[in-house]
Amino acid sequence: MATKPEKSDLKNLSIRELVIIVGTLLSAVGYGFYQFEYTVQTKKIKKLNEQSTETQASIGALQQVLISPARTQKTKAEIEKTQEEIVELQTAIEKTKARLTGQDLEILNELQNQADFYGVFLKSIKTSENNLSRAGLRLKEVSLVMEVESDYNALKKFLVSLKNLPAVITIQSLETTRNEKILPKLESRLHIKVIVL
Repeated sequence: MATKPEKSDLKNLSIRELVIIVGTLLSAVGYGFYQFEYTVQTKKIKKLNEQSTETQASIGALQQVLISPARTQKTKAEIEKTQEEIVELQTAIEKTKARLTGQDLEILNELQNQADFYGVFLKSIKTSENNLSRAGLRLKEVSLVMEVESDYNALKKFLVSLKNLPAVITIQSLETTRNEKILPKLESRLHIKVIVL
């Protein structure tokens, strides 16, 4: 008949048995720690070190690009050019506003003076006004139709002088006819528009 195996009594273990059990437990715990904790943490640390190295290399390259003297000089030159363009635009705006501030009667007087100065005889002037609103400004557009007598040279000088008047002036039309009675002078019909504030 088969004999029953003896039950081991945990209280009555020999020292040898205790050493074997403790050694087995320590080996199992050590193996579990190594497999599930140490190896995982080592891989994480290795990956973090690789990422840190890549990031530092990228930051170094970026710093080189941003701090390079050529790039800094180029950016500085672009900023200065943009500032100069802004100043030019502001100056142009101020000049345009200054040209627009002339009163229409002053402009008419100035036109008369310019015509007299260059030898252009104003036979008649017809005017009409129109109010405009542009870019938040209330403007007045004065349309002038002038009948004049002059020679070619005087008419040319008079027309060129219009750009110096304190207003925005556009020439709409110029018709010149030859009249035998007043030769060498010509009769001209000049239509201009003057814009003032």
